[in-house]
Amino acid sequence: MANPDQKTILIDNAYEEIKNICINLQKDTDASNSELKSLLKLIMNEFEEKEVKKTGFGFR
Repeated sequence: MANPDQKTILIDNAYEEIKNICINLQKDTDASNSELKSLLKLIMNEFEEKEVKKTGFGFR
């Protein structure tokens, strides 16, 4: 596993990429903040469901 510094950098990079995707989506579609929030919640729910299936517990 990556050391804490590498992990922090990866998380920060992912955050910036997701933020830019959301900004571009709003520019392209005129989506509201609440619509983006709902979309991100749906994505997280899908991710969490896959983690539960993968580990059987929802955490590693």
